[in-house]
Amino acid sequence: MDYIKRTKQRYDELARSHEWRHTDLTPGLVARFTAMLLGERILDLGSGAGRDTLTLKRYGVHVQGMDISEEMLAVAKQTVGDPDVAFTKGDFRNLPYPDDMFDGIWANMSLLHLMKKDLPIALSQVRRVLKDTGVLYASFLSEGEDGFIDGLYYAFYTPQELDEIFEKSGFTIFDQVVSDDTVHLFARKN
Repeated sequence: MDYIKRTKQRYDELARSHEWRHTDLTPGLVARFTAMLLGERILDLGSGAGRDTLTLKRYGVHVQGMDISEEMLAVAKQTVGDPDVAFTKGDFRNLPYPDDMFDGIWANMSLLHLMKKDLPIALSQVRRVLKDTGVLYASFLSEGEDGFIDGLYYAFYTPQELDEIFEKSGFTIFDQVVSDDTVHLFARKN
């Protein structure tokens, strides 16, 4: 079984058991992200159980979620409780959206589930569906060894690695916050 299928399977199990772990969002990050937007159409990339989708919705943007786990998407629909918020099943490496669709993409602790060789593929897809004036928020873990932890695949990045990968993928990181073992970044298309 490849690492994506294994991670998806584990998230399906976690959704059914309600054992997933979420950390609270720093309200300042959501406020910063929404203040940078020039439009209201947002994709919560790797929406999981919908917690971030609901938070973004409360900030008045038109948000939709995407995740690879059908089970997490079912939980997200219940969490958000709004039939106008769409949730789509998809893979970060092949986003099921047209070009230039989103004003912002929120990828909170989601892209870190890709192997490092696949992150540039996902970023090319993000770049494709993000408008030229759009903003990408993404967060990553910086301390650890790449591999499976509790059945979920994680890749760990230094801030310097992320700078290099994002630049090669056609993004400029214009703001970066490093706290404890987490790197939060805001980027725009070059």
